[in-house]
This record gives sequence, C-alpha cells and structure tokens, in this order.
Amino acid sequence: MKILVADDESTPALFLRRTLERLGHEVVVASNGLEAWERLQADAFRLVITDWMMPGLDGLDLCRRIRGRGDSSYIYIILLTAREGLQDRLAGLTAGADDFLSKPMDPAELAARVGIAGRIVAMQEELERKNVQLAELATTDGLTGLKNRRCFDEALTTACSFAVRCGYPLSLMMFDVDHFKTLNDSFGHPAGDSVLATLAEILRSETRDHDVVARYGGEEFTVLLPATVAEEASQLADRLRMTVRNHPWSQRAVTVSAGVATTGADLATGPALLEAADRALYHSKRSGRDRVTHHDSFQGEIASSHARDPMAL
Repeated sequence: MKILVADDESTPALFLRRTLERLGHEVVVASNGLEAWERLQADAFRLVITDWMMPGLDGLDLCRRIRGRGDSSYIYIILLTAREGLQDRLAGLTAGADDFLSKPMDPAELAARVGIAGRIVAMQEELERKNVQLAELATTDGLTGLKNRRCFDEALTTACSFAVRCGYPLSLMMFDVDHFKTLNDSFGHPAGDSVLATLAEILRSETRDHDVVARYGGEEFTVLLPATVAEEASQLADRLRMTVRNHPWSQRAVTVSAGVATTGADLATGPALLEAADRALYHSKRSGRDRVTHHDSFQGEIASSHARDPMAL
C-alpha cells in the first residue's frame, strides 16, 4: 500500500518510514501539513498517517481538506497524537480521522492499525470497482457492449447543445437491420443476436473514437457524429452499409437501411434531429431497403415514426 506520512519531527518520521517499509509498504514522507497536501494533489495515496501538531497546516486541518476534496477514492487517515482526552478524540473524528495512534509509537500497535487500515481500504476499493461496474451496466447494452438508449439520449442532448452553441455541425445516423424478424423466425434468436453483435462491432470499428455508437433498441443502431457535415455523414453511412452487405454472414446475407440527419436552422434540438433521422430511415425502408437517405435529400411529407407500418420493417 502507498502511504503518506506527515510529520514535522524527523525522528518519528524516520521511525514510521522504516517500520512501514519493513512491513512491505511504499512510504512517502512530508515534513509538514502543507507539503503533505501538495503531495496528495500530485499522487494517489490510500492511507495518510499525520501528526496532529504541525506548523502551517496541522493534522486536523489536513484531515478537513482531505475530506473536503470529494474524491471517489476514500483515503484512510490515522492521526498521531499524545492527547488522550475524549474531547480531543472527538475533535479528531469530527475533522475526518478514521483512527488514532498514540505517541510515542509502539511498532506492534502501528502494524496492527495499519493492517486494519489495509483491510478497510481493500473493501473500499472493491466497492469502488463494483460501483464502476454498475455505472457501466447502467449505460451499456448487454448484448452488444455499445452505449444503450439512455446513454445515447443524454449524449444527444449534450452534443446538440454544444453544436448549436459553438456553430459546429452534428450529424446523426440511424441503422435498421432489414427483414430482421424473418431472420429470427428462420434461424432463431441466437442467430439474430449474433447478427446484432457483429453489426455493433462493424459500427464501432469503422467510426471515430469520439463518435457515440449506441444500440437504440431492437435491431436499430444510432451513431452521433460531432463536427460532421451532411455529405460526410451520408458517405460514411453508405460505406458502413456496404461493409455490412459484404460481410461473410453465416446464415444468409444481411443488409441495413440508414437514415441520416444533420443539425441546421430547423434541426437544433436532440428530439428534432432524432425525428429527422428516423423519417429518413423510414424513407429508406419504403424505397426498397439496403440504402441510405439523408433527411435533406428527399421532399414530401413522410409519416412519423409513431405511424410506422410494422410489417414494412
């Protein structure tokens, strides 16, 4: 474990360093509270052992600063003190200390208290890992590993606001697997899932790192393309369509239809951009499938997604 020791007295600091290093820990020593605070900004420590009385920034103030950082990674704090009174202990706990170590220090007690700190830190790290996993599950589609609809909706709102504010174009592609229902009926849902997973990998591998690729729902996928004009987005959508068409599918040939929309005077919000791409996708479906339509390229009123004929998809 990486431990930060803060003590303005050289002899106790040397004792701590040598004892902790013999226990197998990596130790960094700061000669006062301010230096300890600076080291905490520059490096990651999970355990801080600090003296109470130090010039400039004492141990209580250092505890308060650590607790006020709001970091996701918890730092365990042991406060060194010769004070034994209840009020002193309460003051230390209120400031944010987790444990106390009496001065002069006993090596066996030091080892025991650091061992307790290590167990608590290990449990905290496991909790942090689980929280990260839960956060990923909340924003990730389980089948494809892409962003899910919830995450996409949030990204769309943010990207549209940024594009309008900064005057950058933002394009949105929507893809739908052609005749997906018949594929499932003919070869089973595992085969359909395999197609969706492969399509997700194609979209992910053929787009940029900062593009947002998501499974929108069922057999529909979306791709947000920041700083991408209509022509570039249409060309990319068609290249992806051809990649899907030419892929060596195991059961039968698979094709996709696509709709593309780009921000403009009439498309300045996420819902408007999404509806435009959806209409363009519907136009591709009604025009024969396996094709790309940009919202700006066709005329006439197209039925909204709420009025779709499910058998046409």
